[in-house]
Amino acid sequence: MNAVILAIGDELVSGASSDTNSTYLSRELAALGIATRSVHVLRDDADAIAAEINRAAAAADFLLITGGLGPTADDLTRHGLARAMGAELVLNEPSLERIEAFFAKRGRTMRAGNRIQAMFPEAAEVLENDIGTAPGIAAVVGSARVFVLPGVPQEMRRMFKRGVVPRLPRERSAIVQRVVRCFGAGESDVAAKIDDLMERGAEPEVGITVSSGLISIRITAHAGNPEDAERRATIVAQEVKRRVGHLVIGEGSATLAAVVGSALREARQTLATAESCTGGLIGALVTEVPGASDYFLGGIVAYANDVKRAGLGVPEAVLEKHGAVSEPAATAMAEGCRQRLQSHWALSATGIAGPRGGTPDKPVGLVFVALAGPAGTRAERHVFSGDREVIRRRSARAALDLLRRALRPDTTASGDEHG
Repeated sequence: MNAVILAIGDELVSGASSDTNSTYLSRELAALGIATRSVHVLRDDADAIAAEINRAAAAADFLLITGGLGPTADDLTRHGLARAMGAELVLNEPSLERIEAFFAKRGRTMRAGNRIQAMFPEAAEVLENDIGTAPGIAAVVGSARVFVLPGVPQEMRRMFKRGVVPRLPRERSAIVQRVVRCFGAGESDVAAKIDDLMERGAEPEVGITVSSGLISIRITAHAGNPEDAERRATIVAQEVKRRVGHLVIGEGSATLAAVVGSALREARQTLATAESCTGGLIGALVTEVPGASDYFLGGIVAYANDVKRAGLGVPEAVLEKHGAVSEPAATAMAEGCRQRLQSHWALSATGIAGPRGGTPDKPVGLVFVALAGPAGTRAERHVFSGDREVIRRRSARAALDLLRRALRPDTTASGDEHG
């Protein structure tokens, strides 16, 4: 079985808000054995909504719609559904009473505009909303089951679990998704290692997404039951990890910070950071992990050269001869940090995040990261592309990956990363 998801709202089309609801629904449907064929974002336009509902209903078993159930003039999803069904909107008295009670419980008087939220296409079912004023709608268009949910994420998720899932047929195929996460090479380099697994029409399906250098390899297996789907996904995941090798940081939602933190905790070792171009981002990523206080001592943000000298002990001769963006400077920053904070390991990052400041010899995106540890200090040179935020985030992750590989001596160095 398959589904189409429609997200309704001018704010989504304009980019003023992000469509997180569709991501959630697609993931939840997959866990239920229902594949999402497509996701569409539409403006608040009743005719356009009606047309898209009819198109989607002809192509899918289920249609899930979010947004446009509010009380204002631009909330037109119910109107679009009614037109697609060829039905009139009629008042549902029990829903109106629940909405009035919702306001009364909070000591407020319901405005006349909220009355529209109790209007439903004839023959449609009401999906109750016990934490908001917008009831959902269950209906049939052609041979497709249609579910309309509020756009507020908390309300939408609660209604999906309580109102939609029980209405789905019990007999479904199984879909299992696995994600292998990698870092330390470009997307095309990773894809080249698994290109035959990514051929269109292959089963399980394999695809790649990338965000600030972190590569996620998605494996989606379909089968008649969960056990077979899990077995197929596992076989391909193991093959992916075998081919990608040392670039693999983990599965699922694994992050470099979490992997590094786990290794530090297991080794009973500590970490400190010295940051210039990343401005504390390495430390921020490390402390996003619960329990980071077990191993993270702190960091020094040394943006100005005076702070590099006074706070980290970077020699004046290094700054004069090589500059702040250099391998010797990154090395001195890491060593000075480790000495001052008395940590087992210290990471440093210095570079040119842009958009200004680059030269032919030192372009925007040039970053040096270094790691000082029990066996000495190692530095790496990277040239990253992207805007300032992307460069900073990739720099922080490159530093964490340097530590990951040091904590796992069985891995192989990634070398310079360009692009």
